[in-house]
Amino acid sequence: MSLYPGRFSPVELDINGIRTIIIDPHNDIIPYWFMESLRRKCSLIALRIDAHHDMFQCCPALPAREGRERHHYLQQLLPYVQHYSRTMVNEGNFTCPAFHCGVIGALYHYHPGREQLDAYGRADGSETESPPKTREKSSPAGGRWIFWDGRETRLAGDEASPKTAPQPRRISRHDFQRDIEDCILPVAVGIDLDGLYGNGDRGPPERLVRNRMTGVRSLLESVSRPAFICLARSQSPRTYIPSWAVDLAQKAALNLIREIYG
Repeated sequence: MSLYPGRFSPVELDINGIRTIIIDPHNDIIPYWFMESLRRKCSLIALRIDAHHDMFQCCPALPAREGRERHHYLQQLLPYVQHYSRTMVNEGNFTCPAFHCGVIGALYHYHPGREQLDAYGRADGSETESPPKTREKSSPAGGRWIFWDGRETRLAGDEASPKTAPQPRRISRHDFQRDIEDCILPVAVGIDLDGLYGNGDRGPPERLVRNRMTGVRSLLESVSRPAFICLARSQSPRTYIPSWAVDLAQKAALNLIREIYG
């Protein structure tokens, strides 16, 4: 049962030993990122399959670290993270605090409708190359907030605007495959179903979903064994995929996951 009335309760599946979680909204992925990073004692590489980058800034700061070792800090923070993910960030900015805490070290965003692949940082063996940097800043209204650091990261948009995101690096699928082939860090996959069929799409959803799965397949096949997979239904707090199409897209995504990893 959800801790928050009226909210979708995550559904967990085991697909050949790969933890696969169905969530809604997409920011509910944060606790899973934190738990996996803590379990592995390293940063994660995120593969996001989504119609949106979800890389906006301006998030409330997490409790102060106070000089503690990073993994001890994350352990102490863990009981607070679910509340934070559900009430203090939204579906557009939840990645920023994960970079801030070092939970995500690099993120690859694939837009299935555009067949476009962007990198925010790159995987480099057991390290990451040029991840976007963050900073904390006090607000005149009180409290501290997390922003992208414009001194160290090239930004798209006004540095002070909540709608500002890091400028990604456009890469090819071959670039991604090469990065992941050499990557030692765990890869967490997030699939937002609006990337398979969104509110603005026209035409038979079965055909569009099937066509977009081709690009998704090539990326998933490059990840030999994900740390875990999250599917986001995109039905709250607003609908990004028509409610009548969400189960169709979810079934198609799960079938592909079973086919590749089952």
